[in-house]
Amino acid sequence: MFCSRRPLTALAFAFLFTLAARAQNSTESKPLPIFAQWRVYASDGRSMQNWHGQAQLQSINLERAKQYHWGGEFGYIFSSHVITQPRSWFGHKFGDGDENVPAGSVSLLVRHRFNENSHFAQPFIELSSGPMWARTRVPAGTSRFNFISQMGVGYVFHPDRRASLVLGWRIAHISNGGYAPRNPGLNINSLMIGTQLR
Repeated sequence: MFCSRRPLTALAFAFLFTLAARAQNSTESKPLPIFAQWRVYASDGRSMQNWHGQAQLQSINLERAKQYHWGGEFGYIFSSHVITQPRSWFGHKFGDGDENVPAGSVSLLVRHRFNENSHFAQPFIELSSGPMWARTRVPAGTSRFNFISQMGVGYVFHPDRRASLVLGWRIAHISNGGYAPRNPGLNINSLMIGTQLR
């Protein structure tokens, strides 16, 4: 059911959809005001190496946000994750191997766009945070329940079109906030790519 190639498949579909929309909107038209939009995107990243080992986070994200005239956006992110991590607390030392852990999260999002008058590329900065639930403990030996907090930067290309390309980078912190006796946390750098629909 959960496959590590799933985010890459979603990425390919999002990219192809964006290219098709670009071809359809090749003629210049008067830009429409953007007030609400959906984003569908995939992300892939690795955690920093620590004594527990290293983890990989692959995600498919569905986002709904509302844009305001002052350049701010508020919304929600619904995410499906696959976390590849050491199978046990000391897995990297004893050769226990890795496991793929499916997880899901819901986050609140706040974002600010810059250069709002640009029809080619709009840079943005964003913050999000929310609860995460995993099928097994993340990291191993800790808790199934965590919080995922993220900070990201990126660009929306051709934001005045009905389908826009989104490229960005995020750093995520996954932690149970002291809910479990062990709380080493994970810090993950990820690249994201997808499409924005309005």
